[in-house]
Amino acid sequence: MTIDFSNKSPAAFYIELLPDLDEDNNWVGGLQVNIISSKDNPMPVNSKRDLTHLSQLVASSVAFMERNVEYADRLEEFIKEPEEKKVIKDNIIHFNFKTKGNA
Repeated sequence: MTIDFSNKSPAAFYIELLPDLDEDNNWVGGLQVNIISSKDNPMPVNSKRDLTHLSQLVASSVAFMERNVEYADRLEEFIKEPEEKKVIKDNIIHFNFKTKGNA
């Protein structure tokens, strides 16, 4: 499958959550987690490597939460904390925060 990146930044990395659905399109609990990036990503190799690694950490958090319920509970509390800048637009929640060094 080819993804149209024409309206997206080619430097972006995306975490795709692809749910397992039944015949009525209800989610049955299964999930495929994919990391998507553009082949035209302009970043240098080391930057792409670092963002790929961060994407892997984020993507693996889904399976980690399933094994470690307390982690999921801590994340629930974290997302309830007020954010300086949290914008919901077109069914996308944009968080604006900075990390220290390479995340």
